[in-house]
Amino acid sequence: MSRTVAIIGGGAAGIFAALAARSQGALALLYERNRRIGIKILISGGGKCNITHDAPPDEIEEGFITGEARFLRYALHELTAADVLAALRDEGVETITRPNGRVFPASGRAEDVLAAFERMLSRAGVEILTNAHVEKILTSDGAVSGLIADGVRQPCDAIVVATGGMSYRNVGTTGDGIRWAKELGHLLVPVRPALAPIYFPQPPPATWQGVALRDVILRIESDGRRPKLPRGEGFPTEWRDDLLLTHRGISGPSALEVSRAAARVAEDSHPVHLVVDLLPDIPADALPALWEERVLASGKSEVQTFVEGFIPRALVGFLLDAARLRAGIKMNSVTKEERALLLRTLKGWTVGVVGSVPLDKGEVTAGGIALGEVHSTTMASKRIDGLFFAGEALDISGRVGGYNLQAAFSTGHVAGISAAAHAPSLSPPETR
Repeated sequence: MSRTVAIIGGGAAGIFAALAARSQGALALLYERNRRIGIKILISGGGKCNITHDAPPDEIEEGFITGEARFLRYALHELTAADVLAALRDEGVETITRPNGRVFPASGRAEDVLAAFERMLSRAGVEILTNAHVEKILTSDGAVSGLIADGVRQPCDAIVVATGGMSYRNVGTTGDGIRWAKELGHLLVPVRPALAPIYFPQPPPATWQGVALRDVILRIESDGRRPKLPRGEGFPTEWRDDLLLTHRGISGPSALEVSRAAARVAEDSHPVHLVVDLLPDIPADALPALWEERVLASGKSEVQTFVEGFIPRALVGFLLDAARLRAGIKMNSVTKEERALLLRTLKGWTVGVVGSVPLDKGEVTAGGIALGEVHSTTMASKRIDGLFFAGEALDISGRVGGYNLQAAFSTGHVAGISAAAHAPSLSPPETR
């Protein structure tokens, strides 16, 4: 008789867990609380779906901090980015790879990616139960015995928890899997926002909304210097990429990348400043010479003309205010002290202060089930026999660029294979 594997959560990790379980001959029951699986896939990348990162496993590991990368190493080699893209090609989904390694469907439609996954599940014979609310995981003598969904008990031999983290709660990622893990005795890492926008204490000027700063360095500072994070929390405190100004604060790749550190530092330090280097390719000590060249060429031009060469016009007045310069002043009338402050501001403009980093608005969440509670070569719980974890419910959060979806695909794949092969009399292998 085929073993029954219940997979809770129909996102990226759950889909690949179900496919893997079926590939091993298990009966796979995929429980999804929404009316359709893969809702978060549909909204990822602004509806375009950054499927994965075009790189070998060793390079994808670099998208995670050390402990997370070490945990993911086995899974990333078991199901690679190339494997995922080959499966999509077999379903007729062509992809494009951007210069930064991010892979998207050529159509620009996340719907095409999800539809391909749905076809794969259907062909594999996965039983998908939508609008299904799993209420409890059942255990007996330290082993999984089944679950209760919508008041109905379903016996099963193994369960894969792939319920996601706690971002975008309106699409169903409400942290159920993390809560069940705690109830079953697993240690948790506090859940924090990651890859999230950063809100200021007060809304920025209305004229900032939608303004983008291209290819800048955003860094967080506390007490005038870059903060030191606790050991093992080596996520970035600065990032070079585009920055988007919003009606609440900042977003865009640079903000998302530093948001995890910003949220962490804000827990202990106030205020936490958001500082932008608007000229990352020009060393600070080279700016005075650049200024003098402009003065010699057009000393009677207004200083805002000089500044407009580096930032959008909508921000020029605000930067001049930060540099304590009045609009209309001629470049050749600027004093040495005024020039020095202006050039320092171009290399370090405090665009705002961290007010909050909303957990619910992050592309992923940091924290969750502690990685030490799970065998990395099987994704099996070290506490409950027959229980497996995959995806964002684990304490994993990588960089922007397809890393997190790949981690979900890979951990789901390993969890599904392991769950299908699970025998209660056998102990899972030690993490290598």
